Amino acid sequence: MARLAIFVDGGYLTNIVRPIGVKIDFKRFGDFVREALSESVEEPLDLVRTYYYDCLPWRGDSPTEEENRRYFAALKYFKVLRSIPRFDVREGRLQRMGTYPNGSPILRQKRVDLLLGTDIARLCSRGRVSHIALLTGDSDFLPAVDIAKEEGVSVWLLHGDRKTYAEELRQRADDALHLTSQLLRDASLPPP
Repeated sequence: MARLAIFVDGGYLTNIVRPIGVKIDFKRFGDFVREALSESVEEPLDLVRTYYYDCLPWRGDSPTEEENRRYFAALKYFKVLRSIPRFDVREGRLQRMGTYPNGSPILRQKRVDLLLGTDIARLCSRGRVSHIALLTGDSDFLPAVDIAKEEGVSVWLLHGDRKTYAEELRQRADDALHLTSQLLRDASLPPP
C-alpha cells in the first residue's frame, strides 16, 4: 500500500482558519486528506503520520497575564495534539530580535521551517513514504519539495486561498488541494 505523510505548518494553518473561526479536528482532517489523495491517485493510501510544526507563544521574563494565558493555552493544545494517534508535534521557539518603538518585542520564529524541511528529506530519502501532503504557503520549503520529488515521492500542496501561498511552491508541487472555507469547516471540531 502507498504511504502518505502530512506536514502542517501550524502558523500557516492558523492564518487560513482564523478568518472562518474554526478549530481543526486533526483526526478528521487527516482522514479527509488521505481519502482525497487516495481518490486522486486511484490507490489506497496509508496515513503514516501527521507532523505539526509550531512554537509556543512569547512569554517575557516577567510575563503578563495575557502572555501566561496564551502560553499555557498553547501548552494544553500541544498536549491534546500529541494524544492523537499517528500525530507528532515538532516545536521551534520564538526569539526576541529587538524592540519596536512602542516597546513591544520583535519576535522571529526559529527552527520550525528547518525541522519541517529536514523531516521531509529524512522520510523521503529513507523510502518511508510515497506521497507527502504539505500544508504551507512558504516558498522556503522549495528545497524540501525538490528533494522529495528527486526521491520519487509525489508532493501535494495543501493551501488556502490564492494570496496565502507562494505561486512558485504551487507550481513546483506535483498537485494541490485547495482548502476551501467549507472544507475547513467540514474538518473542524464541533462548537463548544
